[in-house]
Amino acid sequence: MDLKKTITLRRRIKNVVVDVLLSSTSHGLPNILKATKASIKIIWTILTILSTGVCAYLIAENIVNYFKYEVTTKTRVISEFKPLFPTVTICNSNYFTSEFSVGFIDKLKNNSILINPLTGQFELLAKIQSNQPELEYGKKNFGDSLNKLIVNCQSVYQPCNLSQFNFFLHTNYGNCYQYNSGFDLEGRKIDLSTSMFADRLYGVKLILNVSVPDSLKFINPNSGALIFVHNHTTSPFMVDPIAVSPRTETNIALARTFYESQPKPYSKCDEKTNDINSYDSEYFKIVHKNTKGYSQALCVYQCFQKLFIDKCNCFVANYPCFYESKPCSFFTSQDCVNQVFQMLQNEDYLENECTIKCPLECEGMRFDKVISLTRFSNSEFEKVLSEYSGPGSVYFNQSIDSNDLAAVNIYYNDLGYTSFTENPSINVVGLFSSIGGVAGLFLGVSVLTLVEVIEILMQIFFVIAERKNISINK
Repeated sequence: MDLKKTITLRRRIKNVVVDVLLSSTSHGLPNILKATKASIKIIWTILTILSTGVCAYLIAENIVNYFKYEVTTKTRVISEFKPLFPTVTICNSNYFTSEFSVGFIDKLKNNSILINPLTGQFELLAKIQSNQPELEYGKKNFGDSLNKLIVNCQSVYQPCNLSQFNFFLHTNYGNCYQYNSGFDLEGRKIDLSTSMFADRLYGVKLILNVSVPDSLKFINPNSGALIFVHNHTTSPFMVDPIAVSPRTETNIALARTFYESQPKPYSKCDEKTNDINSYDSEYFKIVHKNTKGYSQALCVYQCFQKLFIDKCNCFVANYPCFYESKPCSFFTSQDCVNQVFQMLQNEDYLENECTIKCPLECEGMRFDKVISLTRFSNSEFEKVLSEYSGPGSVYFNQSIDSNDLAAVNIYYNDLGYTSFTENPSINVVGLFSSIGGVAGLFLGVSVLTLVEVIEILMQIFFVIAERKNISINK
């Protein structure tokens, strides 16, 4: 009797399952069940198994591709008619150029006898000594003044307002001055300049006096100026300079490129690096507090310098440092500095400590440059200069040698810009669409087919529940 009841229950469950499958939106199982000929049943079974296998493979392939986190890059050339002019940072290539430096270097001259002049070590020694705390008040006295370095400046044929240049003290080059930084000499905010024409004649023209007193020329065999062209939110530390030679006119034609990467896990960059509160990192925050724009490279430098400060109680003068500390001395700190450098070479400190605490920015821009040179000045031009007595003639007196003058033209050769933007190759919507398309193509199933599975389970539950209720009532 119990066996008969069990058979009846199984039959009812089977009937329920068959009824649901016959009305299913999928194509394979209903046709297998409906087929009355064995040959047709076999054909449908084989094709259903093959389709299911291919479907499973393609779905797995889509899921694997999604977790590769690949991107597609969209490149666009965008027109713009009044772009912001870049910030131009101008430095003499020599750190020590002033009369104040003459007296300062004279006290250190005895050390130069012991140092190979080809190594540049004496200049480094002098820079370190100039950064000692007792000379903090006079750091600006070692390099050029604004009026000495910038002999003449014109923007679209109009004279520049020199009071709108901003002072910048570079670790390696000393006194520098910034055109179009958004700040004036007093540190007040000013409007940024724009450019309306892509032409050499409508950019900024600079005449620079790169002279160095004769008694200081032994420090550095180079003469000239260094020009850093960058965005107003980018530190000059993060830009390679363009070297400008005396008696040369250097033309710097600019084009802009903007890029935007996808954040982790699509790349190694991090979101929201422009927000100082986004990351709880000492190095991250100190860069934000001391610059107008975050850079991972600057952040790593601070991590690097903090290690020297902790180990040697000083910072390395060749690299930017925002911490309050004294520079490492050749005489008292050299052994410690060498040991730390050796440790950095042999260990993964920068990778394990610095890059972890210094997120990589996802957005940025760069200036692409085309540089050309021509000779600047000649004897007749110099004769006219020496005879000129009009406005600005103070710059052309006999104290300035034309051999120390250099000309620079900075301009856009294209007002538009190139944009590189990354997008995920497959996002979540694309993944589900691909899976749905594959499942629909090979099996004819959809999301609602899952409801049919739920219906089968519910129908089985109802049959069992009904069977138990009948048993209890009896």
